[in-house]
Amino acid sequence: MSASFKSLTWKQTTLVVFSALFFAIAIFIVEIALVSVSARQQLIEAQFELLNSVEQPAANAVWALDDHLAKQTLTGVLKVEHVAQASIQLEDGIQFVTMANTPSDRGIIGLLSQRLFSDLKQTSRTLHRPSTSDVAISPEIIGTLIVGYNTQELTDSLLSQLKFSFLATLLRALLVTLVLSVLFHRFLTKPIAQISEAIDKIDPESPDENLLPMSPEHKDDELGLVTSKFNQILIQFGQTQNKLRKMATRDPLTGLSNRTLLLETIAISIQRARVHQQAFSLLFIDLDRFKNINDSLGHAMGDQFLARIARVLERAIGDTGTVARLGGDEFVILANEAHTPDQAADIVDKLLMELNLPLQLNEHTIHPAASVGIALYPDDGLTAEDLIRHADIAMYSAKAAGTNQWAFFKQQMTERAAVRLRTEASLHDAFKNNEFLLHFQPKFNIKTGEVVACEALIRWKKEGRLISPMAFIPIAEETGIIIPIGRWVIEEACKTLKHWQRRYNVALPIAVNVASQQFADPSLVPDIKQLALRYQIEPHLLEFEITETSLMNDIELAINKLEQLKSAGFSIAVDDFGIGYSSLSYLKHLPITTMKIDRCFVNDLPHESPIASTILMLGQQLNLHIVAEGIENEAQLNWLKQMDCEIGQGFYYSQPLPLDEFEAKYIAPNTATISQI
Repeated sequence: MSASFKSLTWKQTTLVVFSALFFAIAIFIVEIALVSVSARQQLIEAQFELLNSVEQPAANAVWALDDHLAKQTLTGVLKVEHVAQASIQLEDGIQFVTMANTPSDRGIIGLLSQRLFSDLKQTSRTLHRPSTSDVAISPEIIGTLIVGYNTQELTDSLLSQLKFSFLATLLRALLVTLVLSVLFHRFLTKPIAQISEAIDKIDPESPDENLLPMSPEHKDDELGLVTSKFNQILIQFGQTQNKLRKMATRDPLTGLSNRTLLLETIAISIQRARVHQQAFSLLFIDLDRFKNINDSLGHAMGDQFLARIARVLERAIGDTGTVARLGGDEFVILANEAHTPDQAADIVDKLLMELNLPLQLNEHTIHPAASVGIALYPDDGLTAEDLIRHADIAMYSAKAAGTNQWAFFKQQMTERAAVRLRTEASLHDAFKNNEFLLHFQPKFNIKTGEVVACEALIRWKKEGRLISPMAFIPIAEETGIIIPIGRWVIEEACKTLKHWQRRYNVALPIAVNVASQQFADPSLVPDIKQLALRYQIEPHLLEFEITETSLMNDIELAINKLEQLKSAGFSIAVDDFGIGYSSLSYLKHLPITTMKIDRCFVNDLPHESPIASTILMLGQQLNLHIVAEGIENEAQLNWLKQMDCEIGQGFYYSQPLPLDEFEAKYIAPNTATISQI
């Protein structure tokens, strides 16, 4: 607020006060004039009446030269209000009798009285000889009666009257001023002040969101008209602002975000990522062979093609990111949900599949293709400009490799993601090509050295070489392919059991690993029962190894599933016990038959043994079979034997073997000596 600001209410009140005072004084002056005229008229009448009343006695006193009577008469005259002196003169001008009151000089009052009543300060009447007959005779002049008035007293009296009148007028004026000021403030200045406050709240970016308040008292007057017009201006300005903002932040051809809006959006994503400590991805897309489309079909068709591509990109990314067009055939996608290189690669792979679908433009069929560069925040840049620049560099790297290629800004990410995507694609073909197979690792009774069971471990044989489970199992779990893979392993285990029964008359239990996603699948238990029934397998010959993490994800659901499996006769083992976060209070309620000591605890034996000792003691207390996995040397074996560990497996005994080798080594020679858990 400016220092020179003066309230309209104060100005209005001041104006009303001065106006009221002006009119009060004007009325008072008029009232003085009227009162003065009235007072003069009354004084003239009083003088006439006084002269009429004393004329005869004064004439008698002069005729008789009775000064005593003359004095009595003048004494009576002096008692009349405002009479200052009285005298009687004889015909020859000699003063006969004179009487006067004490005069007073009142300064300003005197001057005022002189101005108002100077011509009435003295009056006189000619005295005639008293008539003694009824005959009309010309009167004889015998003297003159002179009466002088004290007009100062009269003026003072008038002013006393006018003083109260002036105070009353002034009071009325002030009262009217107060009432008018309140009314003006209520119906004029207050609404204006509210409008002023509302104007201060108007956001220049969104002017139509804060319209001026419309006072009900003024909706049909000038103030209401001004408010209504101003609100119309705000609405129109807001619409114009939106149009300008759209023009400034949107690509006119595709309606996508332009570079300006993209930079703002990335800046917001960076702030959010910092708060939540998350990463996100930026994809830089350049259409391959777009120049050929422009040159052969014309720019109009090229623009139509770009608009269609924009819709494809929006559909592909959905609500998980923002699509922008930088210009020409260059697009950028801000993928907020792609927190890792693998997730970014998944999005790009699906994006290219969508982009590669043919587009029909009039009578022309176009097969789009694109090169994509990927940058990740914060690894590849901390600002929007850096991320766009690095994604652009990665795009050129992808374009150099050929059409429909993509690349990360960091080459090692490109190679890792490419391997992952190729692995994922190959996994889908592995079933069709029968590339999966099972290896078996025997489990031994630690005290007797007899084979008591085995564990089925999946292997992937592709193009003559075995691929490590560590290379494809995590990818299978991420993509959900682990569920059909897990079902295949269970079915193969059932087939193997059936094969051993028929060929060797051997019933050797097989343990099968169940992944977390597979365990969460509602069809797991029905599938297991169905497969066991189809291949006529005794349920106790199948043992399912469940990781402790899978169990603790939903303990109630886990207990329910395990109860179904156990009641059906299947064996259940807790795998990797001790490396998760299982609760002992839940463990005693789990319907399990076996507990496995993880290889990381076995590796520390015999030097670091407290955890392994605790697991052994716990399993023995719960009457569970204990399996130590990962036994690699005799010292570990001796410690486990001393601690009465029941079963062991590991490279010390045997590495996982193909089915034929396992049969030749552990099934065929020991047909009559195989024991069961």
